[in-house]
Parts: sequence; C-alpha cells; structure tokens
Amino acid sequence: MQLAFVSPGCAMCCQILSVFGIVFLIILGFLFNAEVEELTGSTEDPMHPKEVGHACFVAAAVYAGFFLCCSCQQIVRRNDIRRARRL
Repeated sequence: MQLAFVSPGCAMCCQILSVFGIVFLIILGFLFNAEVEELTGSTEDPMHPKEVGHACFVAAAVYAGFFLCCSCQQIVRRNDIRRARRL
C-alpha cells in the first residue's frame, strides 16, 4: 500500500503556502479580536469583529492541518527513498 499520494514538490509548496497562511491568519485574528480601528472603523467593516477573528483562527487551524498532512507526506516519501536504496 502506497501512503504517499502527493508528489514531493507539491508537498513542499503546500507546506510553504500553509506557513504563510497560518501566520497571516493568526495576525488577522488577533487584530480583529482587538478591534483595531483600521479593520473595524468604517461602515463597510464587519458588524462582529470578534466572530471574524474566531473565523480567522479556525482557518489557520485548517491550514495547520494541511501543513501536517504535507509534512507526513514528506516523511513517507523520504522513508520510501531510503527503503528503495537499501534494496
């Protein structure tokens, strides 16, 4: 049974994008929770900034899940290469 279903390049790309997404969304989540004037001050901004902040944290958790999945893919691929070299 093959556990690696993502190519190494795609896994690495997913990891890099996930790290940037996690950092960006966590920063936005804290800013919305703090009700920063630049994000919540105009009439077109969200009515409930704390709920938006929570949604940012949930989205960051989803990105963290993708990061973990792709990290596991990198580990599985590395182990497959080592196993192939021994044979």
